[in-house]
Amino acid sequence: MEQENTNEQMLKQEENEALFKQLTKRNDQYMMNLDKALIAANISEKKRESIYNDMLKTLIKGQKSGQTARQLYGTVTERTNALLEGPKEEETGRSEDWKIMLDGGLLMGAMFALITGVSGFIGKGQGSEMGLITMILNFIIGGFVILLISKNVPDKNKTKKGSTLRYILISTAGMLGWMFLMTASMAFIPTSINILLPGSVNIAIGVVAFAAKMYFKRKLNIRGGLF
Repeated sequence: MEQENTNEQMLKQEENEALFKQLTKRNDQYMMNLDKALIAANISEKKRESIYNDMLKTLIKGQKSGQTARQLYGTVTERTNALLEGPKEEETGRSEDWKIMLDGGLLMGAMFALITGVSGFIGKGQGSEMGLITMILNFIIGGFVILLISKNVPDKNKTKKGSTLRYILISTAGMLGWMFLMTASMAFIPTSINILLPGSVNIAIGVVAFAAKMYFKRKLNIRGGLF
């Protein structure tokens, strides 16, 4: 086994020597500086040869389209740090329910507020007023509906019967329920409590909510929502 590893390393060294000769001056200098940095960081020769083998093949391929080592890997310091830290594990799967609900609630709330506000200006004031309680409920119920729908999105990798029909039914029921509750809140909650908001305020709330959605999606790395 040890002999096999030695032979493999020797073959890789020979291949690397041949690949080095194909580098441009700039890329060759980059690799020389990287080699010094990795030696200073006590990276074993075997590991260095393996790193260089992968990098050299990428560099030579990139040279054909004019790409340099710095463009592909960043500075020597950045590449050295990346190699020392090792590859970062990519986060996969769905985010927690509350994150998806937050993302969905902000989206639905923003859309509803913007549509209501803009329709007011188009309709000369009619439909531009939304109650404060209705607005708050819109964000909460909208988030819950998006969470419910996202949990029932058909899995492309599975062929479970009825999953698509279930998704359509739940999506339709969820959206209809959301619209019904919004309309009912405006109809049955007295304006003394459900204080009416003018169209301009609705638009402002919509813009802020949409900006908040984009911010939290990046900040919390929200995965598994609909949008």
